[in-house]
Amino acid sequence: MASERILAPGESLQEAIASASPGTELVLAAGVHQGPIVIDKPLVLRGLPGAIIDGGREGSVVSVRADGVGIKNLTIRHSGLRLGRDDAGIHSTGAFTVVEDKHIESCLHGIYFREVRGGRIAGNTVLGATGRNLEQVFDALTEGAPVANQPGLCAVGQLNENRRGNGIHLWSSGEIKIEGNRVARTRDGIYFSFADRCEVLRNEVRETRYGLHYMYSDENQFHHNRFLENSAGAALMYSKDLQVAENHFASNRGRRAYGMLLQSVDDSTFTGNEMLENTIGIYAENSQNNRFIDNRLGGNYVAFRMGGSSAGNTLGQTHFVGNWHSVEVDGDAARNRWHGPEAGNRWQGPPEPDLDGDGLGDFAHREWDPLGPLRQDFPLVGLLSGSAGLEALRFATSRSGAASSRVIVDPRPMTRASKALRDD
Repeated sequence: MASERILAPGESLQEAIASASPGTELVLAAGVHQGPIVIDKPLVLRGLPGAIIDGGREGSVVSVRADGVGIKNLTIRHSGLRLGRDDAGIHSTGAFTVVEDKHIESCLHGIYFREVRGGRIAGNTVLGATGRNLEQVFDALTEGAPVANQPGLCAVGQLNENRRGNGIHLWSSGEIKIEGNRVARTRDGIYFSFADRCEVLRNEVRETRYGLHYMYSDENQFHHNRFLENSAGAALMYSKDLQVAENHFASNRGRRAYGMLLQSVDDSTFTGNEMLENTIGIYAENSQNNRFIDNRLGGNYVAFRMGGSSAGNTLGQTHFVGNWHSVEVDGDAARNRWHGPEAGNRWQGPPEPDLDGDGLGDFAHREWDPLGPLRQDFPLVGLLSGSAGLEALRFATSRSGAASSRVIVDPRPMTRASKALRDD
């Protein structure tokens, strides 16, 4: 059975680590314990309610340099602020590191895993180095309220966004489970670079630059996460074989904001996701052979933008509702498939004729965006959207056989939302 030692504030935590046997559980009593510390052997560091480790703005508060370390139930605060040194609340290079139930506040990076294989990051709250009003922000997150709506939470004294670190940062790591964390007001919420075969589920990220920033990382799963009020919900780049399901991307706004941006993402599946009230719901650029099935795109300025360099993608059983523009296509629409294996899409606008009641339209739907080529170069052209004349022209095109490289043809449009999306 592992031994246990309780440490009071004022006792040297680093000396206790040095004298502990591998497998020891060091328990921190309530109060402030001084860091920074280095854990260089397998042990568990656990806090009782009210236990805090304060790094004194020197480097990383807790540095893990051994395999099999667990860090649980603590508040960690005041790392250094040097981006070039990757200062963090917790910085680990040890395999099978477990970080659970932390409050990490006023640190550069929150949790940073570098070359870690195997591990778990779960149940943590990470707030970036924003300067003041930290307790109020945590209270807002705990209550589920949007941080931006809390009075007094945007006071001066914040680090510039580009000077902040990331909430959860994985570099050259793999087989990590990231579950049930809350991140707010960091640079990026969750950052992946060369991180493979990870599972990311039930996290919530608010008020960051990119809720999920992701590059050169393959075979990962993302499901049941929420990305709200960020400059962009997710930016996925140069990766393949992703499974992205049942995530919620909402209110990610700005001139170039996206619910989800795909740049050079291939052979991946996106199912059951919601893209609500973003500037652009989904933008796929130079992305090949992806499947977008059974997603909901509602209230966006442009629901789905397909770049001209993207090909071989399938968009099916998607529910478009209340968007200013359903689809914008750069290039030839025929390079991608606009219906799924079972059905096409539920397009917004007048219902499709369905005389036999099978849930599929009797005629092919043609979706045409006459302003698409102009909107990107001349944004004010978008003010014409919704005008009676333009809507009449779009409706006529959808019911005719007019040919154009920018006309999307859906041979089997749905007349109602698919089963997964009938809650609206």
